[in-house]
Amino acid sequence: MPIQGVRICGAKCRTKGGLPCGQPGMKNGRCRMHGGVFYKRETHGGTTLRAIQQRKKERSILREMKAVTREIMEKC
Repeated sequence: MPIQGVRICGAKCRTKGGLPCGQPGMKNGRCRMHGGVFYKRETHGGTTLRAIQQRKKERSILREMKAVTREIMEKC
């Protein structure tokens, strides 16, 4: 019995009966086995692109802080 309000996958299956897949679909309309996973688009090698961008931002802030510290130490 399908879940109400959720489209079924409907992908062509290679089973003996040849019936379409009856699993509930994701946002792209396919199930997890026929349509892939959504989060992989934003990952690269197991690390999310968001995390990579955050680390870049943190490194740039750290560089700025070190430069300011050097300036202060030179003045003293």
